[in-house]
Amino acid sequence: MNTPRLFLAAPAEIADDLLLSCAAAAVKAGDCASVLVGEKIAAPTVAALQALGLAVIIRDCEPRQVHYLKADGIHIARAQPVKSLRATLKAESIGVFAATSRHIAMEAAEAGADYVAFAQASQAHGEPLIGWWQDIFEVPAVAFDPVDADGLAALLPQKPDFIRPMDGMWTSPEDAARVVASLSKAMA
Repeated sequence: MNTPRLFLAAPAEIADDLLLSCAAAAVKAGDCASVLVGEKIAAPTVAALQALGLAVIIRDCEPRQVHYLKADGIHIARAQPVKSLRATLKAESIGVFAATSRHIAMEAAEAGADYVAFAQASQAHGEPLIGWWQDIFEVPAVAFDPVDADGLAALLPQKPDFIRPMDGMWTSPEDAARVVASLSKAMA
């Protein structure tokens, strides 16, 4: 089984200097693939995050903003059409938050989404969403609800491609290192 990579999701209103210092600490502490940020991020901060080896994905913005910031992709709410975004964002990543909707996830994948994010902790009953997805689709799955080391026991058997660490990682670089190291150790 492949070990999932970490999908960092920064608060929309975090200061750029705190974002950078926490992201740098997280990258040193574990295998971080990407960081989801708000559209008010400065272009030099995007470049600095990319220099850390992170794909920078902008949350719910105008597609032009992705180009302007030279970001790596966009993360959209489930209601937005992926096909029309693909016309503008030809090389950039498009991720769709499907929450607990299998229908939205399937539509997004068929329309060309590069990943689908699930609110796995919100699922009330039935077969685990991410496990179901991984058995049927090749489009990567993000376990979007924040997870700590204790939550991995239920999540890892579903084989998510990406896991979102707890939001407490954004309070300081020390907290970022602690949260990411704890997850990384538990996944090893």
